[in-house]
Amino acid sequence: MQDRALNRGWSREGRVYRALERASVVQGSQGLLFAQPHYIDDSDIPGFLTLGLVAGARLELHRFRNRYDRASRDELDPFDPLAIELAGATDGQIGALGEETAAVLLEDQGATIVSLGDAGLPRQHGRQDLDMLAIVDDALIAFEVKTRYTSTTAGRLTRAGNLTRPRLRRPGTPTGHSQGSQRYVGDRLGDFVDTEDGYNGIDVRVIAVDLIALRAQQFAVDDSGRRLTPITPPVDCADATRRALDRIIDHRGYL
Repeated sequence: MQDRALNRGWSREGRVYRALERASVVQGSQGLLFAQPHYIDDSDIPGFLTLGLVAGARLELHRFRNRYDRASRDELDPFDPLAIELAGATDGQIGALGEETAAVLLEDQGATIVSLGDAGLPRQHGRQDLDMLAIVDDALIAFEVKTRYTSTTAGRLTRAGNLTRPRLRRPGTPTGHSQGSQRYVGDRLGDFVDTEDGYNGIDVRVIAVDLIALRAQQFAVDDSGRRLTPITPPVDCADATRRALDRIIDHRGYL
């Protein structure tokens, strides 16, 4: 049995896996593709898979992680757990790790997390459409978290030394509202704030989390959700990301 993200090319490792499969098709009868499972216990699910391609006198071998539980992590010691987890993570898992990283960074700065999106952890207020609500310096602020790992902009800084500005989703219908706009956020605050008479809006920020550079940066969002302005320099988030990973794994056993 294979990990779906690996077999279907949904993770960074999975893309390499599928590329080897495609290369074997191109080689046709001149190439030989083989797989060797590596079992780490008595289950029928291998902990690792070695995929090899023989083409003429050339041999290309790659070892892929196929399980992401504690038993497979023990086999990898002393390798970096964060690097291993990221290589096999799906986009959804990357996003959850980014949100948890942002929460750790804010808590370190003294903020109080009111509500946080779904990373599989128990939440005081459950799930909601906004990535995060937090009290910062006695003010309630709505946060959207944008996490980069596989995109072409991951790991890059602008000439000014900032992370590239994240993109907020645009409305899919003429009556919709841009992500991060006051109308968008107001529609999603009903469980936390009275948005009827007297509601004047709320500060909205985006936290960009770059898991290649291991940097994070906050951006202010204008009322229309169209303009983002850096309000902090990029900060190192390596430690926060590792602590966020530990939180998620301690709760559900995997990223």
